[in-house]
Amino acid sequence: MSRLYIIFLTLFLLYGCYDDKGNYDYKTLDSLSITLPSKTYSCLFGEKLQISPTIETTIPETDLIYEWEFYGKDGDNYWSRYFPVYRGKELDYTCLYNDTLLPGEGTYSLRLNVTQNSTGRHFYSETISVKLDFQLSHIGAMILHGDGISSDIGIVVADEFQIVKPESSAAPEVYPHFYSNANAGEKIDGRGQWIIQNCTKSSYRYPENIFVIAVTDKEAVLAHSKSLLNNGSWNDLFNGGLNQGKPENVVINSMSFMAFDGGDVFKKTSTEVLFAVPLYAAADHEYDFDPRILPFSHHTYRDILRALLFDRAKRGFVAVIGSAGLNSFNKFLALDATVGAGSVNAPFNPGDMKADLVHMDLGGLGDHVLAVMKNDDGEYFMVEMDVSVKTAPETPKFKYDLMHVEDVKNNRVIDWAFGSTFMNMCYFATPEGVYRFTVDNGKTIQPEPLMTANNAKVQFDGNITMMKILKPDIFSGNNNDVYYKSNVEMVVGTYGGTSGSGILYSIELDPLSGRVLSVQEYTGFDEIYDVNIKGY
Repeated sequence: MSRLYIIFLTLFLLYGCYDDKGNYDYKTLDSLSITLPSKTYSCLFGEKLQISPTIETTIPETDLIYEWEFYGKDGDNYWSRYFPVYRGKELDYTCLYNDTLLPGEGTYSLRLNVTQNSTGRHFYSETISVKLDFQLSHIGAMILHGDGISSDIGIVVADEFQIVKPESSAAPEVYPHFYSNANAGEKIDGRGQWIIQNCTKSSYRYPENIFVIAVTDKEAVLAHSKSLLNNGSWNDLFNGGLNQGKPENVVINSMSFMAFDGGDVFKKTSTEVLFAVPLYAAADHEYDFDPRILPFSHHTYRDILRALLFDRAKRGFVAVIGSAGLNSFNKFLALDATVGAGSVNAPFNPGDMKADLVHMDLGGLGDHVLAVMKNDDGEYFMVEMDVSVKTAPETPKFKYDLMHVEDVKNNRVIDWAFGSTFMNMCYFATPEGVYRFTVDNGKTIQPEPLMTANNAKVQFDGNITMMKILKPDIFSGNNNDVYYKSNVEMVVGTYGGTSGSGILYSIELDPLSGRVLSVQEYTGFDEIYDVNIKGY
């Protein structure tokens, strides 16, 4: 029975095929093939990836849509898919760092998706691999410079800007527009103010937490430390919007670093990704601290001064004290020299300066601080304090008048700099030159033009825009070596008024005499605002 059924079914099918009159209108669909030049590509973040495909098709070009797609993560969700990144037949795409789509170095999948507009049909190329890398890390000097409207970050790779002294000299490399070149021409909005890399002693174990922070009068950006790719803004350093969004300063203190934001003080270690609750909230305390803090990490005994701050509210100096030091930041000593033994002969009262702070740094004898002040009458003076003492009345040492110095009297000083533990390393800069002077037990200050060890005056081209002595609290990644030219490397920036006329002068100082041992020049910048060491 089953065999008869199979025979009848076969005859029926044969009859049906034979009886087909050919009334159906079969249409041949248009075809399209895609050939890519290579299956693998390599590119640096910030560079353009360019690919020209070969397309063979009978479909009119006007009916085709070309989209290049990277395979990436779908936002905060766990699934992944292809995302269009560029529309056009020939790919001309700048590969930029992205938290989700291109979140770091690695190999990514890319394809070309061609859509026939009239039918909605998709034609896909074979999937190719794109290896993306950050630029090689350049250890050197970071130069924040600009035209007053926008700012850029340059890098100078030179022997004197390495963390560890090189065993052999290498030709300097100058990259004036490193940041904008890495970010498809984008610069930082505003006039530059300061730049720093938050690289502590233990940061090398947590490189994802290291950033370059550049601040202008309009914004503050974070840049990836190796590549200087834009990696967010100042507020991205803080958890839950607990900060005011007013960047004032970042201070590195050995294993941790502190951020001053609108009067509040935050602290975190290298292991922590973000700042959380303020270590010190200005609204809850009596002090309004100036962000220029001086930590004294070499002190080891209980109840001596751990750091020095200036209270903008009462216009007096305040010390952080106690064994915990900056780890707690809640035990303070107002340096009132009128209270306690030894207060009668104090040359000034650090706790009540009746003046504003202009500049302060370690300077003069060991464990001494020099601070330039300006009172309500517009008069400048400088004080010398000993921070190795245990009581406030012991702190003040000498007060120096500055109004007999014509450049100071005429408000022509643009920067001050002091060398730690050396009395001859005191400097100020005007638009025309740099001047050196000595602090010597309260004796009258007598400035001289910056001179070489051979008594030749150091000349500068253009107007001086900044001057500082580099003392970065930064370490090498291998042996925790500190910057080998700390305290003896001076940098001076000048500007000729036109694009690219900025010059960075690299000056090695003799700490004993305060005079110049060598001068190097690096060109190609705009107006230079600040310089700091990039150690990673």
